[in-house]
Amino acid sequence: MALTAKLSQSGVSSFPIGSPGEAVMSVTTMPKFHAREKIRIGTWNVKTMAQEGNIHNATKEMRRMNVDIMGISEMRWPGTGSTEVDEHRVYYSGMEDGRHEYGVGVIVNKAIARCISNFVPISERVMLIQISARPVNLNIIQIYAPTADKEDSEAEELYEDIAKIYRKLPKQEVTITMGDFNAKVGAGHKTELIGMHGLGERNERGDMLEKFAEEYNLVVLNTQFKQPPRRLYTWRSPLDKPGRIVRNQIDFVLINKRFRNSCSNMKTYPGADIKSDHVPLIGNFKITLKKLKKKIPKRVNLRMLKDPNTREGVKGELKERMKQLDENKPVETQLKYIKETIESIELIHLKGNKERLKKKSWMTEEILDLMEQRRLKKGNAREYKEINQVIRKEIRKAKESEEKRKCEEIEAYQSKFDEFNVHKKIKEVTGQGRKATSGKLLDSDGNIIVDMHEKKNTWIKYLEKLFEDNRNQVIQETEARNGLYILESEVKAAIDQTKEGKAAGPDNIQAEFLKLMDENGVRKITKVFNNIYNSSVIPQEWLVSEFIALPKKCGAKRCEEYRTISLMSHLLKIFLKIIHRRIYKRCEDQISQNQFGFVNAVGTREALFAVQVLVQRCRDVNCDVYCCLIDYQKAFDRVQHEKMIKVLRKTGIDEKDLKIIRNLYWNQSATMRVDGEITEAVKIERGVRQGCVLSPLLFNIYSEQIFKEALENEEGGLPINGERLSNIRYADDTIVFADSQQGLQRLVTKIAEASKEYGLDINNKKTKYMVISKDKISNSHIVINNQPIERVQHTVYLGTIINEEWKNVQEIKSRIAKATAAFNKMSRIFKSHDLKIETKTRLLKCYIFSILLYGAESWTLNEYITKKIEAFEMWLYRRMLRISWTEHI
Repeated sequence: MALTAKLSQSGVSSFPIGSPGEAVMSVTTMPKFHAREKIRIGTWNVKTMAQEGNIHNATKEMRRMNVDIMGISEMRWPGTGSTEVDEHRVYYSGMEDGRHEYGVGVIVNKAIARCISNFVPISERVMLIQISARPVNLNIIQIYAPTADKEDSEAEELYEDIAKIYRKLPKQEVTITMGDFNAKVGAGHKTELIGMHGLGERNERGDMLEKFAEEYNLVVLNTQFKQPPRRLYTWRSPLDKPGRIVRNQIDFVLINKRFRNSCSNMKTYPGADIKSDHVPLIGNFKITLKKLKKKIPKRVNLRMLKDPNTREGVKGELKERMKQLDENKPVETQLKYIKETIESIELIHLKGNKERLKKKSWMTEEILDLMEQRRLKKGNAREYKEINQVIRKEIRKAKESEEKRKCEEIEAYQSKFDEFNVHKKIKEVTGQGRKATSGKLLDSDGNIIVDMHEKKNTWIKYLEKLFEDNRNQVIQETEARNGLYILESEVKAAIDQTKEGKAAGPDNIQAEFLKLMDENGVRKITKVFNNIYNSSVIPQEWLVSEFIALPKKCGAKRCEEYRTISLMSHLLKIFLKIIHRRIYKRCEDQISQNQFGFVNAVGTREALFAVQVLVQRCRDVNCDVYCCLIDYQKAFDRVQHEKMIKVLRKTGIDEKDLKIIRNLYWNQSATMRVDGEITEAVKIERGVRQGCVLSPLLFNIYSEQIFKEALENEEGGLPINGERLSNIRYADDTIVFADSQQGLQRLVTKIAEASKEYGLDINNKKTKYMVISKDKISNSHIVINNQPIERVQHTVYLGTIINEEWKNVQEIKSRIAKATAAFNKMSRIFKSHDLKIETKTRLLKCYIFSILLYGAESWTLNEYITKKIEAFEMWLYRRMLRISWTEHI
């Protein structure tokens, strides 16, 4: 085979140690991958991939050396995730706090990428890639060990992380562990697992490596093959110079002993160049890979509907297809027809253009050629340095040219009022497009999960526990007599209100298509809705939601550290919008003025303003304020369905509307999307439906009943205008007020008891209380469920800082700090010479002032605060216009 012949040509050369080494045949494109060919796997400490151009340099060298899989140590990319670069896919695992330190990665060509079944980032020093192969799968663990100056405990922690992976992986699978171990096994120490072809003298870290290899029966491959010294060393010391060679072997590749013969050769390639003191260590492996049959979502470019001709074509075909919808067939059949109709129209008119969707790279062929010239000059330090300076200069030019092009595109989109693409390009320029995502998941015992089946089962168990309840499984059927016929005008209004650009549900019907329906289409959908409404039978497809998990914080590792977002059918959303409009008025009448969440004409600003005015008024009349900020544990997921239906029945809504809601909640289930795969459906027995238009209203009614029962005949709270105000709420974010410690204790006790009756538990760890008084009150304590609640000097409520002194200075400083951080992240946009002042000013108001002035309506301004805000505003304009602070008019 061509690949085999090519490998045989790359044997050991006779060049002296320290020279660039034998030239490897240049390959402009990777050969097509055939399952029975040998694959080339290597590891390389590149010192950093954070420097512009290094990742392109690495992929260029991979093509030149015909490497299929390259493990990277010292990646220095923060976060975890994967991205495509130059026909390669890059997987990386770095620091969770955003620092460009340590980090590991694996770069694979596209043929190999199609065989990858799982990616598990363990830490900034360890990651796992699982590859589907025959007859057993291949696992690659890439590591970067602590350097010799670090404590041994750090190295021991690394080996423990690797050991945890080995304990989880099936023993019959091929597992390769490779990377920079920062250990020396030494020469001539032949054992069953370590060969005699090492270098130098063994050190303590080398003993640690051997002990680990013995424990898991691993062969150190690059000590098994006899090579000249220049093909054995992996690291060159800073003391290394002509006449004084200081090099050693500290990078290794380990494999299960039973699969030792799968590697036919392994050596280093000192001729490779990426400005690192390490050289790549590469081996030839006889491994048969298996291409995975992954379900690839079809690409549909809905932006094409912006084109008038395309839009009219889609609209016309949709009109003709909807005429053929048989209204006499069952509802499920009609919905299936609508789904298939839209899918077929998408394939004809909106098929994604791969060339248009392909991201352009700023890297140029000229820069890659310069990198090749630099590689050939490794033996000449002066010329090498000169070429490297030219490369850095050309990279800066290419990046500036790319940035200029994107800024021109922003201006072009801005002139067309295309907000979608304006913000998309801004994300590209500011580097906010690549989001850090973690594939790491721990089970309930804290063990890392590497198996996809186990990962899916863990999510299923979590969802079952989260939504399990002891409700009656059988619904007591009653005849629903009253309920108005759904009108076409109601359906049309609901469709018009539906937002575009939202993800489709399990039925894959986009809102954009529903908005293109003509009168006949709306009429037929109305008839489908009436059939459902009158029968109260919800289609099965509408009862299944699909959850996707988004991390609540950086480095999420457990299921509870993720927020589950639900994808629902847009047709169901439209149907429920109609129900919502019908029941809203009666439900709203039951909601008190204390509730600011999901209520017309009020929001967080009004809630903050109400709290500010209330407390300030009390301070003016020397009234002490005791306030408790209650935090519920997953409040929206703990709503009990039976009690929710009872509360709804009290509002007096129509029986048909009530029955629709009841049937929707009693028969619902949900699946979970885990790394592109869908789990089995889990029955949802409690909690309001996520992503449902009814959920905020239902929760408000539910929580209102809790507070009615809790505060019945209660006269506590703060006196204001002859009345007593005891709480202000925004959905489940509740703040309770009283004018004494005893009064606050009585209120929170009653609220906690009533909440528990309705299935809501207060999170004692996150619940805090404050005492706002002109007199320094130190002796106070509040307990909930026999547990003390922490008193704090300041805390965050609805995104703003409130404190016991009730001054805004702390909040203003926080706002300025957040706005400064946002400005610095987008400084490339604001300091660009290629954007008009008008555009930058508009973006400043959109991205920066919105952060700075959040909650400003509730601030009590004084001269100091006003000057701080004005000074910051001038700071923004000076940075944007590149005017030094020393320059004055």
